[in-house]
Formats: sequence, structure tokens, C-alpha cells
Amino acid sequence: MLTVRGIITLIVLVVLFALAVVWISKNGGWKGEGCGGNCSACHERCERASQNKNEPED
Repeated sequence: MLTVRGIITLIVLVVLFALAVVWISKNGGWKGEGCGGNCSACHERCERASQNKNEPED
């Protein structure tokens, strides 16, 4: 039987895991859009995206 302390510990661990999953997915972890250690490639992608936003649409 789990004690109250054990139940609270499990709840905290589940919440932390869920937050980690959300953070990873928002930062392109599973889609392969993250930097992967190559920051220059990541910066280039961001610069291209911001340039595309500033261009007027026809």
C-alpha cells in the first residue's frame, strides 16, 4: 500500500514528466527541427523565417 508521501511523490514525478514532454515538443525535439548542436544552422533557419514574415504578400 502506498503512503501519502509515496502518492505525492508519484504525482510530482508525473507532473514533471508531462512538463518535460511539453517543453521538448515545443522546442522541436521529436520533429528534428532542433539545432542538434549546430547553432549556426538553427540561426540560419530562424533568419530565413523572419525574412519571409517581413516580405509583403502579393
